[in-house]
Amino acid sequence: MPNREQEAVHETGDELAIRRIVIGLDTSRHSLAALRAAAYLARCLEADLHGLFVEDVTLLRVAELPVARETQFPFARRSRLSPQRMRRQLRAQAEQARRALARECTESGIEWSFEVVRGDVSARVLEEAENADLLCVGRASRPLTRRSGVGSTAIAAAGAVSRSVLLVSRDTEIKSPVVVLYDGSEEGKEALLMASRVADHLEGLLSVVVPASAVSSSEKIQERITGELDGEGLLVRYRELAGSGLRSLINAALTEGAGLLVLDRSYLPADRLADFVAGVDCPVLLVSRHSA
Repeated sequence: MPNREQEAVHETGDELAIRRIVIGLDTSRHSLAALRAAAYLARCLEADLHGLFVEDVTLLRVAELPVARETQFPFARRSRLSPQRMRRQLRAQAEQARRALARECTESGIEWSFEVVRGDVSARVLEEAENADLLCVGRASRPLTRRSGVGSTAIAAAGAVSRSVLLVSRDTEIKSPVVVLYDGSEEGKEALLMASRVADHLEGLLSVVVPASAVSSSEKIQERITGELDGEGLLVRYRELAGSGLRSLINAALTEGAGLLVLDRSYLPADRLADFVAGVDCPVLLVSRHSA
């Protein structure tokens, strides 16, 4: 029953008490996309948004080397890269990130704060995440490091943080339909409730993907979902995974045209994080039961 639709209800309790969202900010397109997504979630969940800019200590150390040079575009002119110049660049980036955060939150009526720290980017973001209910990061590194693909901070966050994590890449936004992986277990309940709240805010569709291991209980899962969600007007569609493994989930998300993919982080093996995140072209929300 891949395309069955029904009217269901929406959770209004306090199980999802997400009060503080932390976002690691820089000036990359991935980071700015993450900021828009984090602000949207903050509106949905009535949460505060805290922006964190990390002055990368590795870049500062590199700038101290006598051989350090930078190439200035579009003139392809090379010049000595001094620690003073690097610090000025980082301060300028931090101010640009702060302004972007202030603009996004002011327009949306979100309470916000901003902090600049120095250290290893991944370590400091993960440290701050432990003081939050949800961490949002862009899926690639800042242009200053010239990295591509899924960034080290994103992978470290998805694998190490005990909180929920939202991973966003550039040119993507949270939109309908919201796709959630749910097998009917208690472990997956919070992911279901999070997905339903966002879908309800979007006034769109919640697509529930049932893993192959739970297909035999599909009707009971639908009954449980109707019992878990207690508001009105949310359209729910069910899809059974054609096979087992992460590739089947990626294919289902692509087929559904997912605007947000939500799943309990326990479903995702640590050694498959990078491949999974790289294979999905929408924001991914990994829900931790420790986040509330």
